Amino acid sequence: MTPQDTKALDALLEESVDQQRRRVLKVGAAVRVAGALLFLLIVGALWLTGRQDWALYPLPLALYLGVAAALLALHGKRFVQWLDVAQSLVDVGLVFWVQHAALPLSRFPSGIAGFSLGLFSLVVVLSSLTLMPSVVYTTALLSAVAQAVLMREADVSYGSVVLAAVVLFLVAFMSQYGSQRLRQLVLAFTRTEVERQIEARRFQELEQAQQTIEQMLGETRAQNEQLLALQRDKDQLIQFLVHDLRSPLSALTMTFSWLEAELSVGGDLALMQGVRSGIAVTGRMERMITELLDLPRLEEGKLELRPQRLDITAMFEEVRQAFGQAAQFRRLTLEVEAPVGQVFQGDKALLMRVVENLVANALRHTPPGGRVRLEAGKDGSAPYLAVRNDGTPIEEGLRTRLFDKHMQGEQERSARSGYGLGLYFSRLAVEAHGGRIAVEDVQGWTTSFVARLPAPSESSRAA
Repeated sequence: MTPQDTKALDALLEESVDQQRRRVLKVGAAVRVAGALLFLLIVGALWLTGRQDWALYPLPLALYLGVAAALLALHGKRFVQWLDVAQSLVDVGLVFWVQHAALPLSRFPSGIAGFSLGLFSLVVVLSSLTLMPSVVYTTALLSAVAQAVLMREADVSYGSVVLAAVVLFLVAFMSQYGSQRLRQLVLAFTRTEVERQIEARRFQELEQAQQTIEQMLGETRAQNEQLLALQRDKDQLIQFLVHDLRSPLSALTMTFSWLEAELSVGGDLALMQGVRSGIAVTGRMERMITELLDLPRLEEGKLELRPQRLDITAMFEEVRQAFGQAAQFRRLTLEVEAPVGQVFQGDKALLMRVVENLVANALRHTPPGGRVRLEAGKDGSAPYLAVRNDGTPIEEGLRTRLFDKHMQGEQERSARSGYGLGLYFSRLAVEAHGGRIAVEDVQGWTTSFVARLPAPSESSRAA
């Protein structure tokens, strides 16, 4: 048990002992009433039969009987416990009074003195019912003094007086020792029983907790299985949707390709530009569909990269062509800044989609008349890809959470556009290359998304 439990248990035990003391004192009061009544009847009978040497006993016994009866009737009051303690001293005084008065009238004074020893011993035994050692030994001391006075008045030798005192103290010791040992035994037994019950209750609580945990685990497993089933259904639904989307998209791409071939010789240049923009858009749609398929594998780390040498200028030009009309419609300037002939190592399909996602995000958040720049370069030997714009800046608290799954800005939530997967996919794709993507502060631009890739040696190891 803990120290707090031990203190609480000791307090409960002391309260129980106090309750038992009050009950025992009530029994002692009843014993005094019964004893006084019995002695009064015997003495009264002897006196009425003509034994005048018993004439001194009825009055003090009657008075004592009244006090004992009153004490028994008042039992349960707070002050009664202290009256019971005082009763032991009254017992000594009563025995001494009666025996001292009867001693001169008796033909055998030494017999009266010897009989007093038994009465004093009874008084000492009754005082032990208080379960208070100080009361018991005080009663024994007063009884020994009173017994010594009576014995000396009866001309009993000093040796007998000492022996009588020793007897009274032995009676006090044995009475107190027995009650104390019994009390200690009861307390030890009670403490052991309480500890056993506490351990049993703790074991029961542990079993209940274990059952609760097992039940919760079972429910969690069932929920996980249900979620896995829903995930499988979702993946299967995506597969069906992708299959259904790819067929008309492929037909649309073939149509644009046929139009491009027909217009390549002597065709309208504006119409040719529109056809090529359509081919770029359908290509982007195909990559978006593939992105939906690749996202679960990126999350599980199971997507196998296909690294190759990438001409960044050509890749940026392809992205600018795909978003050129969207930028013109929003009256935005779409810039490209990349060293001519710079080559990166990476998965072209993934990095192309990263740049497309960042550009689409920048076009949505840049006001008319603004600028969006596609930029590539190297910090030392580590290459980077950046998409910068001069639109609304991103709050510091949102920057770290912007690449989480289904995370959307205030504009997307209010317009209910998008699902918060573009930047999440971009983060996973860059991390699959061993790099990192973040929003950085760059002078001259309010918002700058930068994907930093590992140096060529590190990139080859990541691949």
